[in-house]
Amino acid sequence: GEIRIENEPGRPPRHPATVTEEVSHECMAMGMAERTRWNADAPSLPSAIAAQMFRAAVFGSTGATGRELVRELAESKSCERVHAITRRQVEDLSQTFPGTTEESRKKIVIFPVDFENLSETVGKAAEVDVAFCCLGTTHGDAGGVKGFRKVDLTYVLATGEVCRSAGVSNFHLVTAAGVYRSLPRFVSNYVWTKARSEEGILKLGFASCAIWHPGFLDRGDLTRKGESWAKFFGACGLPVSTLAKSMRVYAEQLAAGKRDAKAEDVIENKGIRALAA
Repeated sequence: GEIRIENEPGRPPRHPATVTEEVSHECMAMGMAERTRWNADAPSLPSAIAAQMFRAAVFGSTGATGRELVRELAESKSCERVHAITRRQVEDLSQTFPGTTEESRKKIVIFPVDFENLSETVGKAAEVDVAFCCLGTTHGDAGGVKGFRKVDLTYVLATGEVCRSAGVSNFHLVTAAGVYRSLPRFVSNYVWTKARSEEGILKLGFASCAIWHPGFLDRGDLTRKGESWAKFFGACGLPVSTLAKSMRVYAEQLAAGKRDAKAEDVIENKGIRALAA
């Protein structure tokens, strides 16, 4: 246990404190060299992979796009946990999120909330790295203009606010193609409402905010009435699985440092297909 200090020939005796300082500097130099070597090998090391991991929250997780996104995230090696925010408790994950596996479902955590009082009921649901807002309805499904505005504007803005308060820096919002923020309300209440939701989210000041503008969507077994008619006449929509995949890829790229964070990044149909390719 005794520490011995060997002096070099011809060199004056050194005080232990001086030796300690020299050894400390030497160790620091070795440590820097070691870190340099470690960083060169970073892609193959578990800790480097861990640095690219992220936790995600999906609001509107049981809708056509939301459930596909939950599946994509749960299967992603970069996503360690998925918070699926719902209006009610989910009993059967395999039925609610088709296509998920027993292994991937271990990542999914259900958070039932009351969107009428989201700030009081969100709990730890928004304590994530990236949040996706897939909330959306139609005038018909919502029972008119008032109901549509509540979901596509009031609930969306409430989602953004709780995420911003929780420290989320990366936010994604799905609206629709053709959302022009200068379009008057009397021309299209649908577009006007979507535009106001985009503006409201952007004002919250997320470091990264991706706004998704998908065109006509193919929602599979959750196809809406109007979309069914479009399909009947030969229209071919963008599969929600493609949209979900592109959103997952975007989040992975951002986490891995392969994409720069933008305070506003609008992704149209062409960009969506390119990301999912």
